[in-house]
Amino acid sequence: MPLRSTDAVIIGGYDLAEADRIVVFYTKEAGKLRAVADGARRIRSRFGGTLQLFTQGRLVYFERPNRTLHKVNEFAVLRAHQPLREELDRIALGSTLVEALALGVEDEEPFPELYRLAAEGLDLLEAAGRPAVILHGFFLHLLRLLGYLPELSVCVGCRAPLQHRTPAALSPGRGGLLCPACRPRAGDALPLAPDALGFLRGAGGAPLRLMDRVGLAPATEREVGAALRAFLQHVLGRPLRSAEFLDRLSGG
Repeated sequence: MPLRSTDAVIIGGYDLAEADRIVVFYTKEAGKLRAVADGARRIRSRFGGTLQLFTQGRLVYFERPNRTLHKVNEFAVLRAHQPLREELDRIALGSTLVEALALGVEDEEPFPELYRLAAEGLDLLEAAGRPAVILHGFFLHLLRLLGYLPELSVCVGCRAPLQHRTPAALSPGRGGLLCPACRPRAGDALPLAPDALGFLRGAGGAPLRLMDRVGLAPATEREVGAALRAFLQHVLGRPLRSAEFLDRLSGG
């Protein structure tokens, strides 16, 4: 078994047998991969508390060619992201981020830019004053990298340009905005107020770190979140369970 080393973020995991754990990593060099950490759940495990959700570190693993499950040799923590596991709202936001990433990619398809996006997103969620807006920005960048960024400048029905104050609706099934004339032909169209549309247009091309400076009214923030989750549900083929919990947590 070849020994490999790569930067990685822990995006999931589940117990195996009596003491082992399968950890899901998103890695810089190998994309999403799963690896067994032998004895990770024992009290005196050599891994200690390093294999926790959101943790970023340097992964050393034994690659098992032609198999989907590898073996963890070592995981050296670079960023523990402990604050993301201490506040309920940040737990929900971080969980939604890694769930969307995990569902959006296939196993072991390298995508270094996605790794950098995930690492930056978790860093920002940990410290941001407006972490929900960081998550919205992450969703837009994720959709862009996956090739599913919605069309937000013209109507996807008639191709007419849509100005900032023109009433518009977002159709996940059609892949973008619809003008008032085309909207009745799409049953999934979600209306967007001008401020929500302005955020969606600007955030997809802006650095993620700038999202914490964006001032959104609570109603606009909810509208943006609902539109992005609906679009992601269409792209990913299923709703985000973590986002549903986040909605209950916020009373949405």
